[in-house]
Amino acid sequence: MLTSNISELAHKMGDILAQDRVHTDHLRRVAWGTDASFYQKRPQIVAHPKTEGEVSAAMAECFATKTPVTFRAAGTALCGQAISDSVLMVAGGDWNELEVLDGGERVRVQTGVIGSKINQVLNPLGWKFGPDPATIASAMAGGIVANNASGMNCGTHSNAYQMIESARIIMADGFVLDTASELSKNEFRTKYPEIIAGIEAIRDEINANEEMVARIKRKYSIKNVTGYGMNSFVDHSDPIDIILKLMVGSEGTLGFLSEMTIKSVPKASHSASAMVYFDSLRGACDAVVELRNDAFKETGAAELLDNFALKAVAASKYQTPEFLADVHKDVTAVLFETFGSSQEEVDANIAKMSAIMAKHGLYVPVEFTQDAAEITNMWAIRKAVFPLAGSMRPAGTSCIIEDIAFPIDVLADATIDLQNLSFEHGYNDAVIYGHALEGNYHVIFAQDFSTQAEIERFDGFMDAVVELVAGKYDGSLKAEHGTGFGMAAFVEREWGTDIYNMMKRVKTVLDPSTILNPGVIINNDPKCHSKGFKPLPEVHEIVDKCIECGFCEQHCVSHSLTLSPRQRTAVSRVMKTLETNGQEPEVLAELKKNFQYFAMDTCAADGLCKVACPMGIDTGKYIKALRAASATEMDKKISNFTADKFDSLEGVARFALGATDIARVVIGEKGMSGVTKLLRKTGAPIPQWTEGMPKRGKALPEMKTSGDSKAVYFPACLNRMLGTAPSNDDQRSIPETIKSLFEKANIEMVSGIKPQGMCCGQPWESYGHDEQADRKSDELSAWLLEVSNNGEYPILVETTACLERMQRACDKRLKMMGPEEFALAHMVDKLDITKKEEKIAIHPTCTCRKTGIVGDLVGLAELCATDVVVPEKVGCCGMAGNRGMNFPELNAHGLRHLKEETKDKGCTSGYSVSATCEIGLTTHSGIPYKNILTLLDNQSKAKANS
Repeated sequence: MLTSNISELAHKMGDILAQDRVHTDHLRRVAWGTDASFYQKRPQIVAHPKTEGEVSAAMAECFATKTPVTFRAAGTALCGQAISDSVLMVAGGDWNELEVLDGGERVRVQTGVIGSKINQVLNPLGWKFGPDPATIASAMAGGIVANNASGMNCGTHSNAYQMIESARIIMADGFVLDTASELSKNEFRTKYPEIIAGIEAIRDEINANEEMVARIKRKYSIKNVTGYGMNSFVDHSDPIDIILKLMVGSEGTLGFLSEMTIKSVPKASHSASAMVYFDSLRGACDAVVELRNDAFKETGAAELLDNFALKAVAASKYQTPEFLADVHKDVTAVLFETFGSSQEEVDANIAKMSAIMAKHGLYVPVEFTQDAAEITNMWAIRKAVFPLAGSMRPAGTSCIIEDIAFPIDVLADATIDLQNLSFEHGYNDAVIYGHALEGNYHVIFAQDFSTQAEIERFDGFMDAVVELVAGKYDGSLKAEHGTGFGMAAFVEREWGTDIYNMMKRVKTVLDPSTILNPGVIINNDPKCHSKGFKPLPEVHEIVDKCIECGFCEQHCVSHSLTLSPRQRTAVSRVMKTLETNGQEPEVLAELKKNFQYFAMDTCAADGLCKVACPMGIDTGKYIKALRAASATEMDKKISNFTADKFDSLEGVARFALGATDIARVVIGEKGMSGVTKLLRKTGAPIPQWTEGMPKRGKALPEMKTSGDSKAVYFPACLNRMLGTAPSNDDQRSIPETIKSLFEKANIEMVSGIKPQGMCCGQPWESYGHDEQADRKSDELSAWLLEVSNNGEYPILVETTACLERMQRACDKRLKMMGPEEFALAHMVDKLDITKKEEKIAIHPTCTCRKTGIVGDLVGLAELCATDVVVPEKVGCCGMAGNRGMNFPELNAHGLRHLKEETKDKGCTSGYSVSATCEIGLTTHSGIPYKNILTLLDNQSKAKANS
């Protein structure tokens, strides 16, 4: 329950941020109470600030009321440092400003910029982002810096601590310190002399103690993020510089990083990679140690995957050698990478490294590759080990990941000890993998928290790991994942009481009220790691393997509007838990009530979440299954009726659109929008009208052409019903345009009977009505086989969403192609194309992204226009068939950045491959969007010799 103080604070924060960005309802508190760790808390308030000023003002309110607050970016943290039972302040996708400085030598980023986006900008300039965690495609800059995340290639030399140059820091009371501004630094010194004095006192005491200085230097000679970055006091003398470096790895316990300027790392021009298989774990470790000692400069990375990791990989969607299915239990792989400024340098590195590897028992010969596709696959495997291993766990258990580092000279013995320790405690399939070149391993194991005995087993294993790492080998209990609740109880054990007390003083100096992420890093509870576990009951076979890593979220159009895929799963699990234990009935009732809209109605079910998920989990399929399960008898009757009478309904739809054509002439676009808004408020099930709405479609023309080759054209049902938007200068229907292209390209259009009533089944599938969807696709498949002469002729499917469904559901003999693919394969060589002297926008649909044909769409556009823009901040448009019409907020959210990236940057028109997507794109961009084949037709003519 919310206390009166929290309720009052929520109201005040709503006045600062806007009430619709401050949430206290149970559903969003539950949804945002989960991150990638195995812990879960339920925040009292979830706030979504968009500006530095909003954070500062909200922090001042928290400070005044002594209310704890936790910051969060992508929520990919693994140790529980991004969850809260008080105020959770989310600074994610809206914090996406990025500026390249000095030709790429430095980059200025806001906290919500995804790491891989930084590399997308820097790589063409010959630079890269220093930190390279496996989560870089999802993790955001603020989280990467706040955890001092490193990764495969950056070690201790290019991590955030080394590369950060300056930052804008919001302190506990809301003060904004800009460490790049002398004015700001002087203001801070004047306003907070006690902080300056406190930092200087700690600095002086540390540096006066030679033994303490030596220990700090030795501890940071390997990767280490346990506790606060005490090397700040050894490496720097100015208090402001020390504060800046203390923020790195502080996990939001000392301040909020709103903006950072970070030095870049030169990107090597040549590289090669090899997945090398050794006969034994010890042999792999010995090879890495020798490479570290004798070929460190040549070895860019060495990522170890033990035998249990290989088993998880072999069962995945990734390409792996066939022999992995039968390798004996000691076989261990190491993914090596080497860099160079020339091919000759890389070749020399490969020769030197291969000779060292050969000494240590190879299972198969070493094979380095420079093939981009092979390298991408190997590194995708490495980055996916955590979720892949998590998917192997028994249903209902948690996926635990620990993150440790050993001094490199003891790597082999320490690794064997670590593996034996896991066996001794009953974790017989624990995975050991990670950055072996840095002595940094991750340990993954499945854990059941349903009984006290299992919790005690976990607790005993953790104690044993701590003694092995911090005691026997004096290593790091946390190397790069952050301390979090998972290791806060053991910080003193690793560092010793004297340095731990210094860390406590750091917290007191910079956060005297202890409101910033309390309990993370400094925690007096010796069992804090054994509490607050995330419930993981079985809810559905489609999502039961989900470990809630968050890789899916950047691809989800409803993320931050309602729920993301992992949040849909998390809320489902909490509901199932409450149903089982009978607790919090009022919470369960509210969750069930709101789940319909937040989880089901606003899920685009486009499958893009599957693209980023290493296990290939399609949460959209889960939602479709729930829709089907909740369908009433009337829903089923309607579904059957529409499937049976679809040919007649096409005519009805054209008639209805004809009526709206008259209405829009009489009362105008604004009038239509106003009327539909009013009707929707009454609960009328009608779509929201927008200026992108098309006019009534024309009846199909006589679709016959002659030519020296044959192809089938399947006009999608939507384009048989819909015309073009009034704003389009080309008022021909898509079938008319395609007929024109067939004639120009000298292709005979084979169509047999007109495809009235034919449909791929997608509209029914999106509502979970698979029986009706399959019936329609079977009808279509039979017709296409007939007209294509049993698959002899290629088939043009003008809408890619239809194509994706047809490729799954129709006869495999059919050679079906989307418009971009068909045009490139069968048309462009027969056309003279003149480029349009304009800047145009291209929207790759979800299907283009899932099937990997974005390049075809963009390539076709580049043949037809001089300047082609693909908006970076737009993924799924949120239209999802008619879902974006019935829930226009989904479409608006998905395209909230479209206008700024298209019309505002000079684009005059846009093109895509989906009629419904084009409605939303036209509405939210301010420029007309049309099918890409319209552009090709307008810019081409038949070749003279065709």
